[in-house]
Amino acid sequence: MTQSAKIVVSVRDGLLEISGSEDFVRDQLENFNDLIMKHLYNMLKSAQPSIFPSPQPALEQEVQGDAWKSVSYHKVIAFEGDEIKILKNIPGKSEAEKAVNAALLYLYAKNVKGQEEALFKEIRELCKSHGCLDSANFASNLKSEKQYFIIGGSGKKQTAKLTQPGKTKAAALVGQLNS
Repeated sequence: MTQSAKIVVSVRDGLLEISGSEDFVRDQLENFNDLIMKHLYNMLKSAQPSIFPSPQPALEQEVQGDAWKSVSYHKVIAFEGDEIKILKNIPGKSEAEKAVNAALLYLYAKNVKGQEEALFKEIRELCKSHGCLDSANFASNLKSEKQYFIIGGSGKKQTAKLTQPGKTKAAALVGQLNS
């Protein structure tokens, strides 16, 4: 007969509760160990920065499956019905870099809502509202980042979707802005 076990983790109330047989809980803890440790590392780093001298953005290494969606985003992204709001200034040294970061943040939010792609029009509006729209080069700026985006459609129906490296980059950006 197997013993019942339970574990509760609260990385500042993100909370992850696992219960079941000891073997099941042990397996799940192993599955989520890297993600939990990254969140704990970032929380401790922001509380006592002198302990961790090397600044590493959250989720620097590629995260498998849907674990990248679990980065805390509540200080960065807000949802108002179907509308997505980015609450922080978009980081970047140029309009092109800011537009790419805006697309990463927007597509991250879309994925959290269960939608994988967005029309260029939606991302363009976000860039416009954040003052980083270079309308003449917007599409080419996104298309040049093939490692982060899968571009589909054409004209007014053009869409963007995150690649796995794009998901990792977006999660790191969200984690950085959320701390």
